[in-house]
Amino acid sequence: MESKAARRIVETIGIIGVIGSLIFVGIEIRQNSVTTRAATDAAIADSFRELSLAQATSPALASAFAAHAADPASAPGEAQVLMLGFWRALFHIWSNVHRQHLNGTVDPAIYDSVVREISSYAGPPLTAGPSGEIEVRRRLMSWAWTSERFLFNTDFQEFVDELLASPPPRTSTCSGRDDG
Repeated sequence: MESKAARRIVETIGIIGVIGSLIFVGIEIRQNSVTTRAATDAAIADSFRELSLAQATSPALASAFAAHAADPASAPGEAQVLMLGFWRALFHIWSNVHRQHLNGTVDPAIYDSVVREISSYAGPPLTAGPSGEIEVRRRLMSWAWTSERFLFNTDFQEFVDELLASPPPRTSTCSGRDDG
């Protein structure tokens, strides 16, 4: 009788140990997910910052955009290389955000802002609002995407092509609010 009681006590302690271990593993996985998402979000922010810094500190790039934004295809070769390089870098950042979204490792608010950015550059002409700068970026993006699209994976190509074919979103994909 004593051996059965002792065995039950040992089994109960074992079960409590297994449950405690599972709880600990669950907490560790959750903390790892938070850490992974934070690292991904920081890397994305760094990518945008680096691209903005490169753009802000390159007189040649600024001149290329200023002189040839209306018709980038007619720009001299060097100016086209600079402008395409900028857009290719931006497309790579967007592609990374899209991939991280598919993997579930990016903050939905960051993904939402990238979708809004792409959509605002890709949408139909604005009838009101800040049309000047956005229209220039739309022309440039269309020209660059046509040239650089082949570099990106099919998932991202389809994602951008879908955004190019549809009007800019009015509803946030991460909060469900209607911002328009």
